[in-house]
Amino acid sequence: MSLRVEQLGSAEADPVHSFLAREPLKNLHLLAVLEERARVEVHAAFAADQITALVLVDPERGLVLPSAKGSSSDFFAIGEHLASRVHLRRSVGEKAAVEALVKALGKTAIRISQLHRLYWVSPDQLGPYLQPGLRLATEGDLPQLLSLAERALTETLGSAPTGPELSALERQTLESVRLQRSRVLEIEGQLVLKVEVPFRFSLGAGLEGLYTAPEYRRRGCAMLALGHLSRQLLASLPRVTLRAADALAAVARKVGYQSGPGVQLLVTDRE
Repeated sequence: MSLRVEQLGSAEADPVHSFLAREPLKNLHLLAVLEERARVEVHAAFAADQITALVLVDPERGLVLPSAKGSSSDFFAIGEHLASRVHLRRSVGEKAAVEALVKALGKTAIRISQLHRLYWVSPDQLGPYLQPGLRLATEGDLPQLLSLAERALTETLGSAPTGPELSALERQTLESVRLQRSRVLEIEGQLVLKVEVPFRFSLGAGLEGLYTAPEYRRRGCAMLALGHLSRQLLASLPRVTLRAADALAAVARKVGYQSGPGVQLLVTDRE
């Protein structure tokens, strides 16, 4: 069966949405991107005139997001289709899909390659965990929040971030605060935990970047904060997802989150 790849326009919005809606939990971040970013491109693989896989692309930011459904060969074909015009800077999705895209795009020097799982929770699954001290971060929190974010990045990299990486981290942290996506927990004047809500729309919300300062671990901070924030979001939304490494599996499951067997992969380049 022959495979073809093409960029889709606004006229194909309905079939694109229908394809992603087959796996609403795993594609929740893609559905959010489609709603929030009018400039995003959609590139799809077809077999017998049916979409078999698709990728959302923000060429300016180098963001490449594969759908949950699709084979490695589908995503490799889409990557080859994009290779001459897209420099991959960040991709997250099913491990096999991201690996196929990285291989096809070819020119990316990977700085971070991080395995994690996708967890999800609905209102009736939540345990009784509350942390009313969790709040929106403000620009006044930036010095401490940047320090916390730098510690998190250092743990992820296994070494100190470079100057350019710190500059990028500062920009990302400031943007997250200004867009009211960052939550923090403060104890006795010290920020000890952070978590981001990168998207929130009618179909649900996503959480990522949950990090507790090492000296405050094993005190229940992450469990209470995650439970509290999840409860807040689920008061008006049908579902919440969480991207987290296996180190947070026990915390997520105690709060009420569940996950499937699949492993996801996040990659970012060295620039």
